[in-house]
Amino acid sequence: MREDAQQNRLRLVRATRDVVGLAGSLDVSVRDIASAAECSVATLYRHFDGKHDLVDAVSIMRWSRMAALAATPEVHETPVEHVLSILETYTRMTTRDHRFILAAGIEVGKKPAEHLRADFEPHFAQSWVSAQSAGHIRRTADPRDAIDMAGVIRDPRRRISMLALLAGGICTDKVDVAGFAERAVSQRYE
Repeated sequence: MREDAQQNRLRLVRATRDVVGLAGSLDVSVRDIASAAECSVATLYRHFDGKHDLVDAVSIMRWSRMAALAATPEVHETPVEHVLSILETYTRMTTRDHRFILAAGIEVGKKPAEHLRADFEPHFAQSWVSAQSAGHIRRTADPRDAIDMAGVIRDPRRRISMLALLAGGICTDKVDVAGFAERAVSQRYE
């Protein structure tokens, strides 16, 4: 796909997220979405079959990003840093998209992105198990529970404190959770 076509697709997905979230329901038109994306309706239909396809694309984009992040830890990251960066990224996404998620009636991590979550989970679990083996994550903690808990953090004003609480619950005393929370404040999600 050409770069300009990729940019149009991304703008349409983001516009869908924003327009639906602002409206508080799916009662928006494809014309509203195309206008917000600064694209024509013809461009919208060149990339998507309609509004519901666009709504699905928001979840697909989120889980595609999560699967890629889980599959490719940064070279300098330890396994626990990788786990925490994934949880931090996911909370940024869900707090940014919280109005859209509510308006669209989406259950985070469910259809249409189930197959992408299935791609994400083994990579996340691999880092999780490595972090547990190093004594950084509690033996009783489960990676699926952690990601599901991160997915319900929606209030941007409370995101860091709730993320720190989640990290403190899954990490052992070997991990500097306060330092992690301080670094998370500066992160940004588009």
